[in-house]
Amino acid sequence: MQNKKILFLTSGLLTLIIFIFVFYNITNINNNPIIIGKINKIEYKDNNIISLMYETGLDTEEYEKSTSNTWPGDDYIFNSTLSGCENGGKLSWNQQTNKITLLNNTSDRCYIYFDVYNKAVINNVTSSVTNNSITVNVSATAGENPISRYYYSINNQNYISSASNTYTFSGLSAGTNYNIRVYVRDANGVDSNVYTINAETTNLTYICDSRTTLASCIRSQYTSQGSNGIYYHTSSLANSAEDNSYRYAGANPNNYVCFGSDSATCPSDSLYRIIGVFGDEVKLIKNTSIGSYYWSGSSSNQSNTWRRSSLNIYTLNGSYLAGLDNNSWSSMITTHTWKVGGMSSSNGRSTPQTAYNYEVGANSSSTPYKAKIGLMYVSDYGFAASNTYWSTNLSSYNNATSNWLYLDSNEWTISRCSDRSDFAFFVHSGYVDYYYVSNSSRVVRPVFYLTSDTLYSSGTGTISDPIRIQ
Repeated sequence: MQNKKILFLTSGLLTLIIFIFVFYNITNINNNPIIIGKINKIEYKDNNIISLMYETGLDTEEYEKSTSNTWPGDDYIFNSTLSGCENGGKLSWNQQTNKITLLNNTSDRCYIYFDVYNKAVINNVTSSVTNNSITVNVSATAGENPISRYYYSINNQNYISSASNTYTFSGLSAGTNYNIRVYVRDANGVDSNVYTINAETTNLTYICDSRTTLASCIRSQYTSQGSNGIYYHTSSLANSAEDNSYRYAGANPNNYVCFGSDSATCPSDSLYRIIGVFGDEVKLIKNTSIGSYYWSGSSSNQSNTWRRSSLNIYTLNGSYLAGLDNNSWSSMITTHTWKVGGMSSSNGRSTPQTAYNYEVGANSSSTPYKAKIGLMYVSDYGFAASNTYWSTNLSSYNNATSNWLYLDSNEWTISRCSDRSDFAFFVHSGYVDYYYVSNSSRVVRPVFYLTSDTLYSSGTGTISDPIRIQ
């Protein structure tokens, strides 16, 4: 009997110790908060004490009891309205530390509710590069709350916080590939997905200074076919123009020039791109159009003779050139002899080499026209594509062709159809076609040649660091 009493007392004492241990670790008689949850772990998890209730879907307002021993991730948010304890315990959730605290001085059973959270999502991150910098631009969609901060990291370094969706990493090494991570945080402190891209700085070393002509600077970037996006069109280059020109080709070469402005940041309206170097003259095309026009200049003029086109006379060599005259930039443009005899509709839609030969090459007509401003030739467009396309007919090019000259618009060329008196060639959805010069307006981008004594000043040719000239 005595042994039974001892056993009973021992058992009772052990039960009391266990009760005190459990009770003390989930409550606090001094009303101090006690952490009952941690990242990826629940301390003192007991289905008789804590029940985790997860919403079944976005805005369903229906909940299921979880059997998990982990707290939810950022896809859920603590519901302070529904969460609570049977004996009045107070619960609070720290989103940043992923912890819940319980404030009570009695034993309790608690129900913790989490709602599905519509967080911000990064859709895309693009980059532009120079020799020593990478600028990233973030496209993100807000979720339940507006986006408040953007976070940027390069090569796993600490994240940099910014209020802007654009950030520039500077002081980088030329010709180096960098890993960039980006995420956003909303006004509720919830983070989006982490978006990762790789971007490589350029390795352009211009072997020139303020005494070097721009043409020489561009030629110095050519070391082999395709180096820095440049192709040297000799007779040994397959399917080329064979005119000893240096032309940029591919999806997006670094051939930007700031023309018409001396501002520290080049205005978008002053951005031009280099088609190529022809002899000692550099040929530029405006990066954006100046508007939509009839090729002939009006709906009443049905002639495809370029010298009679009011687009040529009054728009390009009229108002547009006058605007450059006002700032003395037109003095850097040479008066060029344009070949405007055109070619047959079939030759104009053949390969770039065929188009070149019949447009301005050995088989072209002798129709010359002297002016400062013109439009791109059909062959200019053809040779701006990646060289793998040069054996393809221009009529089979498309908007997926790697061609930096494609503007994603219907755009006129200077070339007319020689077998029609009212047709001219234009770029349509990436391929070359022809149409009435007076029945439809299409976008126009001025093209011109710089004088041979135009000097290089600075810049690497990227859109954020365009070449400056003097």
